[in-house]
Amino acid sequence: MKKVIQFSGGKDSVVCLHLFKDEPGIEAYFVNTGSPFPHVEKFVLETCEEFGVPLVVARPEINVLDWQKKNGLPSDIVPWDATPSMQEISDNDFGAVLMPYISCCSDNIWKPMQKALLENNVKYVIRGSKSCDSKVGVADGYIDENGIYYHSPLWNWTDKDVFEYIADNKIPIPDQYNHKHTDSLDCWCCTAYMGKSGAARVSYTKDNYPDLYDLVSPNIARVNSTVSNAVEYYSQGF
Repeated sequence: MKKVIQFSGGKDSVVCLHLFKDEPGIEAYFVNTGSPFPHVEKFVLETCEEFGVPLVVARPEINVLDWQKKNGLPSDIVPWDATPSMQEISDNDFGAVLMPYISCCSDNIWKPMQKALLENNVKYVIRGSKSCDSKVGVADGYIDENGIYYHSPLWNWTDKDVFEYIADNKIPIPDQYNHKHTDSLDCWCCTAYMGKSGAARVSYTKDNYPDLYDLVSPNIARVNSTVSNAVEYYSQGF
């Protein structure tokens, strides 16, 4: 059975790549949304080459930046009348058009990955998911509606276990892990996931990619302003 590793370039998926790099016929699948952090894209390419694992790059139908222009900016909090469909019938204009971040991730990461898996008749997927992760897509052993089996070999690992494995095996990891609270990075243009790790991502972008920070920071401000305006408006009724 053909096995592939979903490789984001993050610490967990690089451990999976190291664990299974000698598996006969193994391949790595990476989604390039059109706006990856440059050093992450470079790391993915170089690591697959170093490990001798063929890389398949999947892409969404349109660049994520164009998706945002068409559909709205991803946000953790979305006032109902800030969405594209509801703006057509609402008198309220809080600022930017917003979308739930799950919609952006789905169209630009998850669906392109799923499409690539189906087109290549993949039935066995190895992922870096852990049960202790703050957000878990599917559990170890999950089988989807297409009969694709998802194996998470790190399911019972902790972040400490992962970093210890990396240190013991001298596995290189991307630069952002040298910065406090910064984890794996997807799109530099993301305006969501604004918890502790999101704030660290923005800080990392500002320090290391000032040109990209100058592009994304106004959109982050627009999202914050839109949500704040909505909260102020609806709070008047309480």
